[in-house]
Amino acid sequence: MSPHTPAPPPTSGPKREPTARRASPRSELQRQSILDAASRLFIEKGFGGTNLNDIADVLGVSRTALYYYFRSKEAILEALTEDVTEAASALASSVSVRDGMPPEAALRQLVIQHATLILTHTLQFRVVERSEKDLPAERRAAAQAARRALLEHFVDVIERGVASGDFRAPDARVAAFAILGMCNWSAWWFKPDAGMPAEDVAKSLAEFAMRSLLRDDGRPPPPATMAESIGMLQEGLARLAEQVDASTRRR
Repeated sequence: MSPHTPAPPPTSGPKREPTARRASPRSELQRQSILDAASRLFIEKGFGGTNLNDIADVLGVSRTALYYYFRSKEAILEALTEDVTEAASALASSVSVRDGMPPEAALRQLVIQHATLILTHTLQFRVVERSEKDLPAERRAAAQAARRALLEHFVDVIERGVASGDFRAPDARVAAFAILGMCNWSAWWFKPDAGMPAEDVAKSLAEFAMRSLLRDDGRPPPPATMAESIGMLQEGLARLAEQVDASTRRR
């Protein structure tokens, strides 16, 4: 066959689909800008009171340009849910399945990574919490399953800590709810531009969580009841919020 003769097409074998191209950094940045703008509008006007034209106007782009990324506001809400609720469950799974990790280290990592996700997606998290009912039934069920899985990952690590003697918790499930509630509530009070980095706040939240459960780490004994544990978490969270406010006033 001469070098100028085209090779014949294959006569057998499955047809291969073209490989999907990865999103470019610029494309991902534009996608995130859309999600941020939509989140602000969903909070200000409500999901039902916002349409794609509103989002396009805020971004200064045409509706057609918006279609390149999202075909509907429901698709935007689904993306927000994936980026927050389902991502949180996946992150927790990566820790809880590591049975060889000591419970104290595992719980600290669980809290830090979950809190960091919330603190860096505060608007998105608030939208997802308020607008889950607007998701299609299948996606709503998936989000609810992801939240249940997230809780179970925390419960599993806390129970392992109780069994090993590292933690004292009258009820591991209540303890998990309390810790997750502390992290999730930060979406409503944390101000990204207040001068306190999200990383530092996440570490502080992890410290409060550990102090409420650790049996003996050189500090005063942890509270004997779950009500006292929750009270300690609430007190620590209030102090942290005061620190953030004080940092804001000093700027």
